Amino acid sequence: MKIMQTKYQTGMTLIELMLALVISSVLMFGVATVYVSSKRGYNIQDNLARQQENSRFSLQLLTQDLRMAGYPKTFVLEPILAATTADGGGAANDTITLQYQSTTDCLGQPTPACADDASKQCAVNRYFINNNNLMCQGNGGAGGLADVIAEGVSNLQLLYGIDTDTTPDDTANKYVTWNNVTVDDRPKIVSVRFALLSQTLNDVKMAATNNVTYKLLDVNITPNDKLIHRVYSSTILLRNRLQ
Repeated sequence: MKIMQTKYQTGMTLIELMLALVISSVLMFGVATVYVSSKRGYNIQDNLARQQENSRFSLQLLTQDLRMAGYPKTFVLEPILAATTADGGGAANDTITLQYQSTTDCLGQPTPACADDASKQCAVNRYFINNNNLMCQGNGGAGGLADVIAEGVSNLQLLYGIDTDTTPDDTANKYVTWNNVTVDDRPKIVSVRFALLSQTLNDVKMAATNNVTYKLLDVNITPNDKLIHRVYSSTILLRNRLQ
């Protein structure tokens, strides 16, 4: 007679359980590390893309308006309005106000009649920085409201090119801040040099750093934050002031 033997399943030992937990923890740590790294990489790339987009738009808009300043030269005698153009001093932000004939201002609002000729319409656009945004205040609409043109622009610096030759050749001999532009110099301004300091909209660095200095024309700026910064600059001829 054959005797059947029954095998009983034994449970896991404590050592086996601990090994399983260790292996599972290592695997979960690896998955979490890959996820965090991927998310951080995506965050950096997304912020850099938005920063570049905002910076390019700022450059394009300022370049376009500077080229329009004083249009047409036979009529608009003051392309840069002295009353609302200012040098911030040091690393403080500068401000510039441009004027030219146009039916809309920088915000797309219908413009009022020109001060010198009521039969035509003039745009008066004032550019400045507020809360790390490039702002423009137009003269159209109700009361000339200001609005954000581009986010993530923390600093604006401007220099004005003056043709000091006895016989003007439409070439700047020197670049100075607005505070150093005299009343006699204003008609001799033939170009404007500007620089923007842009930044990512969100923190992307692991810790705040202040070991990088950015040069904006005649000003040095050393941020202390977790953002990535870039400098963009250009020199624009005031075409409507040239001979």
